[in-house]
Amino acid sequence: MKQYDRAEAHAYKKIAEDLASGSLASPLLLFGKEQFLVRWAADAVADKYVDPSLRAIDFARLDGASADVDAVVQNCETLPLGSAKRLVLVEGLSVLAGDDAKAAARFDEEAFSKYIADLPDTCILILTAERADKRKKLYKAIAKRGGTYEFAGLDPPLLRAFVEKRLKEAGKRASASVIRQFTEMTGYAARDSEYTLYHMENDLKKLTAYCDGDEICLSDLRAVMEASLDLNAFALADAVSRGRRGEAFDLLADMFAAGENVYRLLALLISQFELLLSVRELLDAGFTRARMQSELGVHEYRLRMAVETAARFDARTLRKIVLRACETDRHIKTGLLRDTLALEMFVNAAAGPL
Repeated sequence: MKQYDRAEAHAYKKIAEDLASGSLASPLLLFGKEQFLVRWAADAVADKYVDPSLRAIDFARLDGASADVDAVVQNCETLPLGSAKRLVLVEGLSVLAGDDAKAAARFDEEAFSKYIADLPDTCILILTAERADKRKKLYKAIAKRGGTYEFAGLDPPLLRAFVEKRLKEAGKRASASVIRQFTEMTGYAARDSEYTLYHMENDLKKLTAYCDGDEICLSDLRAVMEASLDLNAFALADAVSRGRRGEAFDLLADMFAAGENVYRLLALLISQFELLLSVRELLDAGFTRARMQSELGVHEYRLRMAVETAARFDARTLRKIVLRACETDRHIKTGLLRDTLALEMFVNAAAGPL
């Protein structure tokens, strides 16, 4: 199952249409996984209603983690000095999620829900959050008086447009097949993927910086997208081979934090351990490094790292690791285990006696 819903227009399109038609209501709740689009939407509203020369005066930005109701109300009641509207942006209002006791104690949700009904027409209030409980009184009050926009993941056509636009801005282009390959390599549409448009924009910047010509080719894509992950996979395999579970889990956590997709990561780890098994078997058969390179067709640097790591395993152990990795892949795809948990269990098992 994908992270997007084809049956309903994306919030990205909805808010763009509401801005164009002038039907945008206040207050606005912008929330969801794609915080990149949440920020874009808030900026788009500001561009429409706030005079650029008066942004410092008519645009108030509050931290939702510390602002209380009085601070929000005071800013909303202040009249604009020259813009069409005064804009008040409250970023990261965690009380909307309904699971933050400290936020609930600090922010008087009851009082704020009542105030929303009397929000002055001179002000546009924008509230942002990563998550929002639609059962909460505050959410319902916002939906009744203003508008709510949930920014989920982009569907394939919108995602392709996102990539094409950023390539064009960088003076680059790419074929539809290369763009499709790029989005597949990121694992963006995979269920429970933590990879967002922020990660994608960063990868696109690296890709356009790497490519010398006007057109990005598949070779550019592979060089950029696989290089850092390939090195991390070697480091992870090395930590596993030395039985250093702590180091292995730290590497895994870093890769997750960097937005690496579990499916792509596991596929590379399977490939990595398959290479180590092949190298180990060739070592046992007495092959020289030159013959191994000819037999396996891998880069000299990659082969050298594989030889050093494979030397710490025997072939029997590597076969068990490869089988366990393939089993982990099957467990994830059949939904038997949550993806990150399954990968952590694999690393824990591979780093111990097999």
